[in-house]
Amino acid sequence: MVYDLIIVGGGPGGATAAMIAAEKGSKVLLLEAGKEGRYKCCAGGIPVTNEEFTPIPHGVGEREMTGGVIVTPKSGPMNFDTTEKKDKGFCMFRTDFDKYLVDIACNAGAEVTYGFRAKSFEFKSGVVVVKGPQDLRCKCVILATGLGGARLQRSLGMEVPPMINGIQAEFAIPESAITGQFGNRVWEFFDRTISEHGIAWAFPKREAVSIGVLGRGIKIRDFKSFLRYPFIKDKIEGREMKVFGCHKIWAAPIPDKLIAKPYRDRVMIIGDACGTADPILYEGIYQARLSGKLAAEIFCKAYEEEDFGENSLSRYHNLLLMHLYEEELRYSYKIHTLLYHSGLLEKIINAAYSMAQEDPEMMQAMIAMFTRSKTRKKIWKIMLSRKRKLIKHLGISSSLHLIPALFRALRI
Repeated sequence: MVYDLIIVGGGPGGATAAMIAAEKGSKVLLLEAGKEGRYKCCAGGIPVTNEEFTPIPHGVGEREMTGGVIVTPKSGPMNFDTTEKKDKGFCMFRTDFDKYLVDIACNAGAEVTYGFRAKSFEFKSGVVVVKGPQDLRCKCVILATGLGGARLQRSLGMEVPPMINGIQAEFAIPESAITGQFGNRVWEFFDRTISEHGIAWAFPKREAVSIGVLGRGIKIRDFKSFLRYPFIKDKIEGREMKVFGCHKIWAAPIPDKLIAKPYRDRVMIIGDACGTADPILYEGIYQARLSGKLAAEIFCKAYEEEDFGENSLSRYHNLLLMHLYEEELRYSYKIHTLLYHSGLLEKIINAAYSMAQEDPEMMQAMIAMFTRSKTRKKIWKIMLSRKRKLIKHLGISSSLHLIPALFRALRI
């Protein structure tokens, strides 16, 4: 049998691509290396913008998020509330969310195989042979393997994104205690003593809280240090970590930059494997699903034209640049440069929040940073229009460090 499309990787990007291609009548096979119900190391924040692709039912969305808390060493908790539906979101286990998306893809007509780890590819006689526990044949492949598929990408002569590290555990806490201590809020920690190039977080679910830290060079000692951090230590004292697959603490690589060429003859790369994660908060679910949608749409066009060559699939890259890079990631890299490459991470956050107390548009931009209710392009323009006020809040000494980073950001 020759499938029209094989998607390697059953996460949100892969499942979304499978759903769209199957809905168009293509014979689609979705391959997932893990077992059904496998745990995925992820904070599990799902912005409501994901409903652009599929609804998020309350049975899967474990806790609705109606606000956030920003924590820095100087200012401590800085709260914001969301009043509009577009600013809300959910926290959930990726196990449940991924299974929900795979089920939707199956209902659309896609096949799914769990426990299939692709080892290599062969290109011959107009088909791609996906080699693993058995040989499978298809006309086109979408790689949605996350960074766990780096070896596969390199074997194809394709670029792998630069990576940072994330470490997380799930703490079992009664629902009433979570509501009282964390509320329906995402907690984001900006502190260079924890991570100079990243953040830490506490994301409450129904009866568990995901607590983690990410950044360049992050190690287990950094994670354990964060567990002793003010606003975290007292809330988790006496609480047990949940066990998934014999492990309590999980680590995962996270991409730090979009790759230059996510396609070749009969292959497209989506999601984290492509480097689509946002480099401010390192959220990647929406971006993975968007890239999966775009890749599936280009596959369908290529199928109609019977042309899966490199030139045909390059249209996927064009769409990715138009809809993701030019509206989102380009400006995320600008904001990333100011936050993580100026040495002023906490000071910029504090100054922006202070400005937002008297500036509703600035407050909405800060909220949108977490909820994705505005594009990164719009957020950058709002920030840039207030650069003089930001410099004033930072003071002369800090501004001398900010200005070189600002010039670098403007050139991106």
